[in-house]
Amino acid sequence: MYKNKEDILKDLPELELTDFGDFKIKDELVKNYEIIDFHCHLFEGVKSFIPKVFRKSSMDLESSFFDLSCYPISLKYFDFNKELFTTYPEKLLSFGGLKLAYELSGLGGFIYALKKSTPQRMLRDMKLNNICKAVVLQLNTPDCDSSEAMSKITSQHEEFISFGCIHPDEREVRKKIDTNIAYGIKGWKIAPHVIGITIDDVKTIKILKQLSETKLPIISCSGLAFPQEKIKKIPKHLRSTLETQDLKRFYNVLKEVPDMTFIFAHAAIYQTHELIELMKLYPNTYAEISTQPPHKIKQLINALGSERLLYGTDYPAFNHALSLTAVLRATQDEEERKNIFSCNAKRLLKIECKKGEVNESYRSI
Repeated sequence: MYKNKEDILKDLPELELTDFGDFKIKDELVKNYEIIDFHCHLFEGVKSFIPKVFRKSSMDLESSFFDLSCYPISLKYFDFNKELFTTYPEKLLSFGGLKLAYELSGLGGFIYALKKSTPQRMLRDMKLNNICKAVVLQLNTPDCDSSEAMSKITSQHEEFISFGCIHPDEREVRKKIDTNIAYGIKGWKIAPHVIGITIDDVKTIKILKQLSETKLPIISCSGLAFPQEKIKKIPKHLRSTLETQDLKRFYNVLKEVPDMTFIFAHAAIYQTHELIELMKLYPNTYAEISTQPPHKIKQLINALGSERLLYGTDYPAFNHALSLTAVLRATQDEEERKNIFSCNAKRLLKIECKKGEVNESYRSI
């Protein structure tokens, strides 16, 4: 159990603390890589799912997103070697367990981090960690579309690449698809647990079929965000929300839409074994590895190779530096790191991949 952030630095010498209390990677470890974060959120792209009372962004370069995020729910639950970089209270009927349920419901600190996730804040944090581009994912309801606002942001900042989002209940799907394509999106996002519709629902599969016709990659949240041995102990409503993206549901999705380029966000979190078996069946699938600790990333590399893995963070919920360190510790050579950090992403986004210099710095730690 950690008492303070300085204790964490003793176990993670790859990191430094900023003056505002977030972790950053040491420059010499990543300076020779082109790094693309394949999973980020700007406030403007997700505000339709934030309660209206909170639906106003806030410029803030001083708050610590590590402190605001629900992962970990408090410093004593931080564990770099666990999924989501956190461990859970032994007893869910406790103060810690209640706080966990509150945070996972989306009502806690993450809302405040999202409100502060402005382009200026994200660009500053990207620069601190040598991130050259960020895929910013939209989440839209039928009556609230962020595509125009995100188009303006991406036109002003070449560091951002936008993925569109069309809700399964949207009536004018073709019109929305054409609008997003005109805005220059590079892919599509779907989040079953956020929209409250299972990934294998008839409506979801229908929209996926329509999106797949654009030949753009589709990324979806995937996997149970709770240890399987404890999931039956949490409130039924919260459990049903998490189960919308249970990995077993994706078998029918890929059977129905087998040709789409599909990305499992968070690499299925706790369902790594199931993910590996599913990805072996469908070679056009990829795993975005935000929230995963080093040993899980290494497991994915050993089973699938590094060519199908994508670096991501789920910023601002997770810190850039933690995910960077996880990749550095999981990989054995420069080819694996370059594949995960940028080359795989550039291939999917149809961006030319430059050959970077070999980085010897990490081997000294």
